[in-house]
Amino acid sequence: MLYDYHVHSRYSDDAENSMAEMALAAAEAGLAGLCFTDHVDLDDLNGTYNPTAWRSGEYFAAFEEARAAAEGKTELRLGVELGEATHYPEVAQAIASEIPDFIIGSVHNLTATPDFYCGRAGGENPEMYAGEDACRALLERYVSEIEETAALGCFDVIGHIGYPLRYMRTVYPAMSIEPWRERFAELFRTLAQNGKGIELNCSGLRQSLGETMPAQWLLALYKDMGGEIITLGSDAHSTKHVGSGLSVGKNLLQGLGFKNYCVYNKRKAEFITL
Repeated sequence: MLYDYHVHSRYSDDAENSMAEMALAAAEAGLAGLCFTDHVDLDDLNGTYNPTAWRSGEYFAAFEEARAAAEGKTELRLGVELGEATHYPEVAQAIASEIPDFIIGSVHNLTATPDFYCGRAGGENPEMYAGEDACRALLERYVSEIEETAALGCFDVIGHIGYPLRYMRTVYPAMSIEPWRERFAELFRTLAQNGKGIELNCSGLRQSLGETMPAQWLLALYKDMGGEIITLGSDAHSTKHVGSGLSVGKNLLQGLGFKNYCVYNKRKAEFITL
């Protein structure tokens, strides 16, 4: 009973396949279901406002095509990965009101700053990571924007916590968000109190990062702070990665003492026994 709750189709600029193709790949992989969470990043890769991030007609039409293609083969839900919501809160709230099933709240860009992806080794903006102090300053801002996202509330789970490390570690392999442990403890306590959760993003397992987002120590901290709502996601951007890493993620959660993971239906969490 594995459900993939972080999947991108061609609606996302960085993905390869149609929703229908991704849905059929999920069926082929034996998944019980998936939820499309295409990028609705309110800032573009360079950190400027993206007025075409949300194209509802296009998105909903593609989903109907996928449902027809996968009927009887796997269960489909429709969500989004809503990025940089705190930069344009009224826009974000309006978009959130249209989403049928599920919203991942993510931070890819800091305010008026390129995506963390751009500072990686060989990236378009290597000056972003010009020194470990520069990285730590960016991480401080990242934690603050995660906290602001939690306060805004137009999401169901916080996405891929630790995202900057995917790229910072291509320059500084020992970079860590461990110094912000107490801030994350308070964040997790607040999420639990407000009926919100986090995702266990398994994409790092197939990438140079070599670990999930959040890392195991943060997952343990989340549990200690009363966190129970957690989704599993491959963060697939092509059919070959649909469902990737989910079994490892499931085993990791079991090893930490989690009893369930979650799927969403009409913005309501449903618990699946591990």
